[in-house]
Amino acid sequence: MPDENSEPRMTSPGLPGNETHFDYTIADIQGVRAMVVQGVIPDDAPPRVKNGLALRRAANTTGVCPECNARLAVPNRAERRKAVRAGRMLWAQMLHEEWCGVYADSDGRWGA
Repeated sequence: MPDENSEPRMTSPGLPGNETHFDYTIADIQGVRAMVVQGVIPDDAPPRVKNGLALRRAANTTGVCPECNARLAVPNRAERRKAVRAGRMLWAQMLHEEWCGVYADSDGRWGA
């Protein structure tokens, strides 16, 4: 679960001419402290897209999707230590069910 420090810390504009903004959240996911970078939900987005992005934000900061119960696959301890020594970031993956609301484009799919 996110702790009291898991509120978004920064918002930055995307590329020039792009209205996309990102923020980052510090979260504790499965006992691992993580910085989660994700898109801000646009005010003018369609309701289905807003819901999909809200589901993704919740899943990304807790490690569990609130709709389909998908779980974040966190790299193991050895991989995390190796990344720290090398000064690099690690990626994690979450595979949602086909019917999950995180897929909110016109085809019902965004990709995981």
